[in-house]
Amino acid sequence: MRHAKISSVNQIAHASQFVDPEVESEIRTFHQHCISVAGSPLESALSQPYLSVEDLKRAEAFETRFSHITRTISLGKNIPESIWRLPSLEKGGTRSVDFQTICQIFSQALGADQARRRPYPSGGALYSVETVVILGNVSGRDADFDVLHYLPVSNAFEVLQGEYDSASYNDIYKIDRAAFYVVYLISLKKAIFKYRSRGYRLALMEVGSMYQQMLQIAQQQEIRSRVLSGFSEYALAKRCGLDSRILLPGIIQAFAYPEDD
Repeated sequence: MRHAKISSVNQIAHASQFVDPEVESEIRTFHQHCISVAGSPLESALSQPYLSVEDLKRAEAFETRFSHITRTISLGKNIPESIWRLPSLEKGGTRSVDFQTICQIFSQALGADQARRRPYPSGGALYSVETVVILGNVSGRDADFDVLHYLPVSNAFEVLQGEYDSASYNDIYKIDRAAFYVVYLISLKKAIFKYRSRGYRLALMEVGSMYQQMLQIAQQQEIRSRVLSGFSEYALAKRCGLDSRILLPGIIQAFAYPEDD
């Protein structure tokens, strides 16, 4: 089909003609309520939860049973263990990640097959989430702090006009020696032109499917990751050379080999 060949920008423009302005305005307002105050003087005052470490550990480590009068059914002891997950990245090690390893992770985790099917689901087959990688402690590239947009059908990286240096890269998030960051961006008009408000919810679920795919493939290379939400969306998009009014940063994921023991 001819429209499959047009550029991403034209695809966004094509979707725009079907977008309800009122729906778009409501979703943008909701999205703004969800973002953090990272980088502002209010960050410490508003982002600090009034919870103890024990409270947080309880939420993490305990299950939620809906009732204590219901019965339970044991799954047995002969069932294979659940798919394991490495601990989340706390601090990167000194070992750099080779650029070809990053290419392999993206290709396996997010790349489309010959029928253009991707290895993760998308509600309505919209695939409204784009991924951008910001390179830091990476070998095999001549340029430092490259910003690359992954094209899953072409299985290629589009080079963006990023504005990162050592200082601004380290300011993305407070993780020492992160080798690279992946940014998941919601193409809002593409997300909502078909299903209106429901498309935004589907886009968020798509983000979750994508970062889980990236986590699973990366840890096969012993690379750890951490999903992060407390960052300055406007600054991040601007330094990536992107318009945050069109592409809404949803979440970022830091990757690195762990700190040396």
